[in-house]
Amino acid sequence: MKYVLEYPSELPTASDAFLRPEVIRAVVAAAEESGFSAVALSDHPAPSLKWRRSGGHNTLDPIAALSFMAGVTTRMRLLTNLYVLPFRNPYLSAKALGSLDIVSGGRLIAGVGAGYLRAEFAAVGVRHERRAELLDEALGALRRIWTEPEKPVEGRDFAAPGPLWLQAPAQRPHPPIWIGGNGPAALRR
Repeated sequence: MKYVLEYPSELPTASDAFLRPEVIRAVVAAAEESGFSAVALSDHPAPSLKWRRSGGHNTLDPIAALSFMAGVTTRMRLLTNLYVLPFRNPYLSAKALGSLDIVSGGRLIAGVGAGYLRAEFAAVGVRHERRAELLDEALGALRRIWTEPEKPVEGRDFAAPGPLWLQAPAQRPHPPIWIGGNGPAALRR
């Protein structure tokens, strides 16, 4: 059996101390020493104050924080739980997640999903109603970008103008992609 540590800052009642580098370092080192197989962080780039006051939690950028955690661990996997693909251009997601996989020596588990907070979608300039469409588009694009980076990928709102050069992730053909969600569409994906 494997256990994943949801980083404690993600508990609604967690102390702000869990955001300090020395605490992060100590917690993930102890988790790895205790046998946890992974540490997980969620993705909330612009959560509303209403969400925070209604049971939301402190959030760190998962790519930045998991990269820091990768630097203070050697075996534990790094799980985005979950990275909201509709918030970003698929090339930006492929670069960020792929970079995390590279700097961690191939320890990324790319947990991805559609997201749910309407206010957060508005804050980042993405229509909430398009999240399922954007997630499906991004999933296909992410795989193609990681496995055939020189072949241009095009979507409804983005298009590579020609062959690109991107570093491949450390894991082949790409990091594991776990789909998060609790409805029929998530199960289908």
